[in-house]
Amino acid sequence: MRHSIKLSLLRFASALVVLAGVLSAAIASRTQTSASIRGFLPSRVEAERDLERKLQGTPDPARAEAALRRLTAEPHMAGTEASRRVAEWLRDQYRSFGFDAEIVTYSVWLPLPREVKLELVAPEEKALGSREQPVAGDRDSSDPRAVVGFNSYSPSADVTAPVVYVNYGTVQDYNDLESLGVSVAGKIALVRYGRGYRGVKSKLAEEHKAAGLLIYSDPQDDGYVAGDTYPRGPWRPLSAIQRGSVLYTQIYPGDPLTPGVAATPAARRIAPADAASLPRIPTVPINAQDASVILAALGGGRVPRGWQGGLPVTYHIGEGSTQLHLKLAMDYQQRPIYDVIAKLHGMSDNEWVILGNHHDAWVFGAADPGSGTSAMLEAARALGVLARSGWKPRRTIVICHWDAEEPGLLGSTEWVEANRAALQEKAVAYINTDVGVTGPNFSASATPSLNELVRDVTSDVKDPSSGRSVFDVWRDRLTRPQIEERIPGSEAGSDAPIEVPLGALGAGSDFCPFYDHAGIPALDVSFTGDYGVYHSLYDDFYWMKHFGDPSFAYHAALARVLGTLALRLDEADILPFNYPEYAVEIKRASDDLAARASIARMQGQGARIVGDASDEFAAAAARAARALGSLSPGALDSEKESQINRDLVGVEQALLAPQGLAGRSWYEHTIFAPGSYAGYAAEILPGVSESLDANDAATFAQESDSLAAALHRAAARLDDVARLASPSAPSAANLPPRPSGVLGVLPRF
Repeated sequence: MRHSIKLSLLRFASALVVLAGVLSAAIASRTQTSASIRGFLPSRVEAERDLERKLQGTPDPARAEAALRRLTAEPHMAGTEASRRVAEWLRDQYRSFGFDAEIVTYSVWLPLPREVKLELVAPEEKALGSREQPVAGDRDSSDPRAVVGFNSYSPSADVTAPVVYVNYGTVQDYNDLESLGVSVAGKIALVRYGRGYRGVKSKLAEEHKAAGLLIYSDPQDDGYVAGDTYPRGPWRPLSAIQRGSVLYTQIYPGDPLTPGVAATPAARRIAPADAASLPRIPTVPINAQDASVILAALGGGRVPRGWQGGLPVTYHIGEGSTQLHLKLAMDYQQRPIYDVIAKLHGMSDNEWVILGNHHDAWVFGAADPGSGTSAMLEAARALGVLARSGWKPRRTIVICHWDAEEPGLLGSTEWVEANRAALQEKAVAYINTDVGVTGPNFSASATPSLNELVRDVTSDVKDPSSGRSVFDVWRDRLTRPQIEERIPGSEAGSDAPIEVPLGALGAGSDFCPFYDHAGIPALDVSFTGDYGVYHSLYDDFYWMKHFGDPSFAYHAALARVLGTLALRLDEADILPFNYPEYAVEIKRASDDLAARASIARMQGQGARIVGDASDEFAAAAARAARALGSLSPGALDSEKESQINRDLVGVEQALLAPQGLAGRSWYEHTIFAPGSYAGYAAEILPGVSESLDANDAATFAQESDSLAAALHRAAARLDDVARLASPSAPSAANLPPRPSGVLGVLPRF
């Protein structure tokens, strides 16, 4: 999208000063003995360690394997009876673990394919649209119930038109094409998967007036160029098709006809023609075999440098006589989807620790999402074992399995929209996993205030292969340049301790409605590896057993991580949020914004007021950290402790803009949102950043004011935390009521 702007020396210096304190304390915390746990009173640490030992001793690889075999027994796409059967099985499993479990049903506008036809009509006639080929030894690969390759939410169409190759179909690719004097208007654009969400590819093709879009998987990206292909290796074979949604979730996810409200049967629905998230041009995924035929037939000039992929033909742009016939018939209906909601009730039902992943799959979904589902089941079983032994959660633990995530986060979005008020009052955090296990490499993204919790927990969970901690293996896998890219100043002294950076939350999974819309602190965890069968027929049990996690040891490890995260959030005296680290992220982005605005010569005071507000936020975070860090055991009465926790959780809500982001009001978070032209990847300070990219001075000023106001609200909440934590603060019962949404830092008592 835009070229990166190097940080100034001043930015490095200021960031280093702030970060040094954060990281030195963080690193030191993991070198301490088991006598302390972040957010826990000393008197409760031993009991928490005992709970965690029992929980971590429960997950069983054999049980995870059996669960995955059951989950992948049949294709179970959203909108089908098979998806309902999976939901009912999950509900019954949770009831057997001691949870109060139910199925919540929504009615959504959801298409299924009736006919997908593709053929080359010039310079010769040739049938395309080939299906995935069966693999010897993998009986699932010949299952006739597997859905054909299609893109959910594409409109029906019957189009015959010339073809133009547009590389990855990004903004820059279209700019390059236009510089060559080539237009896709009235033509079918051929693009390859990668470097962005497929729905953004469809939106860009629509904006450039293409008649249709074909998306294929190039072997350079996830096929034989990357390594051995299935069934010899884990990478995508030439016949594999990446299914997926093209719903414009970058505008809003969920049911396209009920934006912002739950898709109950009685909900007021807009007409499909008025739904901004629905694409207007037909889009179809094809495999590399068919793409090779099309590319070999293309004429015109050779592609620009960097556009050549891994197929054994010379790629051409395609101006000329090559034509395709595309026919797509989609069956749009109101269809039921089935969310599974399971609760392990705590001593306080006024606070919820929420975990979730989805259960629907494009076909069998062994990795996506079955690996996450089976790991979540093992974490839930372990929590149930604790409960049967006499433990009662301090807070209520809610575990959710969403339907219709694949078409566009429908199940989670509708549930959040239905329960937004209760979530903003009660939810402590949302813990997500999706493609839970494809290999041994731990990966995590989180709101910055929860980064340190993830590091702490992974320090206390063993890596199955090495016997060391997951954290140590995770840290050692990253190179110093990777660390330096994310953490300014970490390059100082090659032997200096380094911290592990986490990813930012964008979109593409079920944390999105919790975080981006409702302001609930969120994180996402998984174990990753070589995974080339994403959204294909071959993402099945056989692939997982031979390549992803043959022993299912990492499924059990993920269950231990999920369960321990839940216990830390459930049992903490003061919830373990680290807001100085959040302040560092915001300060870094604010400095970057100022540098870019200066280069762009953007008029107005936007960058300055954002910079001032980010400084205020950082100072307030530091004050709250000092106050909480100086607390002595027994210093807080229960009411004051409860108020501090409500304030600590509420900071994300303080960072929401009630009017939403410009042009996409469903997204309310002012600090993080998926990029409008990325779709999955997070944009930091999205409103101001994207208006600056567009050179839109009026929107830049508007979004700067909105962002600064959010940072001021968050800073005020931080100062409320500092006052509550000070020895002279009155009892919480004598303080005036205030809205939730305070920023906080976790203490180590």
